[in-house]
Amino acid sequence: MTSSSTTPRDTISIGLAPGDTSHVRSQRARARSTRHGAIFAFAVFGALLTVPALASEKTVRLPQGDVTILTNARLAQQKIPASAAAHPFATARQRAAAKPLPWPARDTRSKATLDPSLPMPRPVRADAAVPGGAPPALAEDRARRDFGDAWRIVDELRGHDVEQTIGGDGDKDGDHQPYLRYPGNLYTFQWVSPPWNKIGKLYFTTPDGSGSYCTANVASGRGVIITAAHCVYTPGQGFNGNFVFVPAERFGVAPYGQYGWQSAAVLNQWISDGGRRWDVAVIQLAGESATDLPVTRYVGWLGRSWDWGYAQDTASHGYASNLGAPFTHICEGRTWSSPWEGEDVLVQGCDMTFGSSGGAWLRNYTPNSHAGNHVNAVVSGPHIGDFGYSYVGPRFSNRNIVPLCAAIGC
Repeated sequence: MTSSSTTPRDTISIGLAPGDTSHVRSQRARARSTRHGAIFAFAVFGALLTVPALASEKTVRLPQGDVTILTNARLAQQKIPASAAAHPFATARQRAAAKPLPWPARDTRSKATLDPSLPMPRPVRADAAVPGGAPPALAEDRARRDFGDAWRIVDELRGHDVEQTIGGDGDKDGDHQPYLRYPGNLYTFQWVSPPWNKIGKLYFTTPDGSGSYCTANVASGRGVIITAAHCVYTPGQGFNGNFVFVPAERFGVAPYGQYGWQSAAVLNQWISDGGRRWDVAVIQLAGESATDLPVTRYVGWLGRSWDWGYAQDTASHGYASNLGAPFTHICEGRTWSSPWEGEDVLVQGCDMTFGSSGGAWLRNYTPNSHAGNHVNAVVSGPHIGDFGYSYVGPRFSNRNIVPLCAAIGC
């Protein structure tokens, strides 16, 4: 179910799909007896109950590039079974057993020329952005009502926070800005506040069946999350599966519930090339497992920006296993470009490693606000020759995040 080799595939072009003629019926078909119709309906219903539906793949062709979308089985979209035997991430204990996804090695199939003598890449399009948004009024009251056990833990920890410790500064690639790292949602004053509560853990199974996690970010009013492509599609093997998103998770506590998925999309360049500039993916979430409400009703969403310059003041976030994955960490610093990394790749100083994949790199970082906080890249992997000191992310551009959002409907 999770591998592209086992799923049906279609190819469509946006705006060129044939019209829907399913409503056309002949007079003879409309005159069929209700008895025959009832027999047919019963047979179809029985088949749906007894035959597991498969996820299906389709390729969407867009002017900016092709996108492959995996659509979840219809009956599996909305609910995450409560039984541990029925779903790999049904319980907090199962989620705690998931391992951080290692960073993929730089793909040798990449066509990019890695030559330090080349000039620094420069943006070629006008910058653009869409704003984030706040949840409806009384969103916290709704969350307290729907997830009471989790919020009792939140309240018990209020007043017991300690002063944050800032550490981990470094600059390993020439004359660039250093970074500051500090805890993210470790403390309750940031745990359930924007923008931190819009960032969470993404759990999934890889094609070999093992359970892993990355970081992901609510970045659309339609309940779409953005993460790294290697968290969604394993090159050479196919799509990962059983996606479960837990916003603001901390030490296994989920103050806003957990969300299954409806569809996931990656760029075809990621499938065929695997370069860092294509390492971004989007997932359309299903409603919350218990309440069926969209994630945006509880936390709102982050903004998105693309085609901005390479030098940006940025706050990157992630559930880094090397620093303590039960909560997020934040690295603040200025991004830069590197000819070793090629076009549309940002570099930032940070010592986060596995588990931080997919974490948001926020421009206009604005604590305690639903404004600002534009996702401008996500964590992809280590900067060349600098593992554990700096990492890279795909600079959002008209060639990666734009076609993904057009295909899935951000």
